[in-house]
Amino acid sequence: MADFVIVWDEAALAELKDTPQVRLAADRLVAQAVTTMKSLCPVSPVMPVYASPVPLGSSQGPVYKGRGLARPKGPDVPRTRYPGDLPLPASGTLRNSIRGTRLEDGTMLVGPTADYGAYVNDGTPPHEINSTGPWPLRNRATGQVFGPHVHHPGTKGAHFIEATAEALNGTVIRA
Repeated sequence: MADFVIVWDEAALAELKDTPQVRLAADRLVAQAVTTMKSLCPVSPVMPVYASPVPLGSSQGPVYKGRGLARPKGPDVPRTRYPGDLPLPASGTLRNSIRGTRLEDGTMLVGPTADYGAYVNDGTPPHEINSTGPWPLRNRATGQVFGPHVHHPGTKGAHFIEATAEALNGTVIRA
């Protein structure tokens, strides 16, 4: 078996990357990567009903007049809770944040722009969560109350970014 040598000419590669054909091919590859990553990205379940306790406010009766968990859109908000009433990220927010971006030097970046994307992809180690006041920690979506201190077991990573690179027969480059 014969050996072979690859010689890189940086000047030729710099000229080549600015040609319309190469830009078009790169754009097509990025579009394919975005589509693949969106298909592999996990989506959180939609919570059917939020917690039933009414947030504290200044009103009495069937409407809530005040700032708090309900995030009123108008002067009066009904005390009935529906999905989307609380300031929780909507299901699919991470998947919808996946973009392909071209930098000034011609480099293409593909990935989620949501601030919690790295935690979903890589997972989190076990950690402690402490309340920042005299109130207990709680899950606003389900109404669960945990207490002032919680030992979180951590989460397993989804690794959808690495799976995208593998699906496209590429390699993962971490920044």
